[in-house]
Amino acid sequence: MPVAIRDAAPSDDRRLHTIHADATMSSYGRVHPWLEPILRDPATLLEAVEWTIVAHDGDDVLGYAAVTRAHLENLYVDPAAQGRGVGSTLLRAVEMRVASVHEELTLRCLHANPDARRLYDRAGYLVRETQTIELHGIPLDAWLMAKQLR
Repeated sequence: MPVAIRDAAPSDDRRLHTIHADATMSSYGRVHPWLEPILRDPATLLEAVEWTIVAHDGDDVLGYAAVTRAHLENLYVDPAAQGRGVGSTLLRAVEMRVASVHEELTLRCLHANPDARRLYDRAGYLVRETQTIELHGIPLDAWLMAKQLR
């Protein structure tokens, strides 16, 4: 069955929390192992955003993208589903929805996540600047990237 996109529902929250933790630890857990107990704690809430979409294959949620205005806050894919085009499918769906209201989409990509950086480079995002962000109280380097949508 091909990957489909739908709006996230409250019943997806637990699965999204698991995907967030699994994907984060898979992507940069070796560099930032201190994140695991924070991310695995059910009391650690997902970031508050305006809207979230999920990629699914039938009843199985494979990944999600969370957006506020014209900024992609998070895009996470279950490590077991990576390499199937789930991330690209989510990114295209976000771009289409944002393009109806905004001319560009921005995102931040941690320096510790070169696989995500390759995805965004292939999709046409350009680095606007390097920033230091705070993740659970720890400063980390990130690229602010942007893509013109129209």
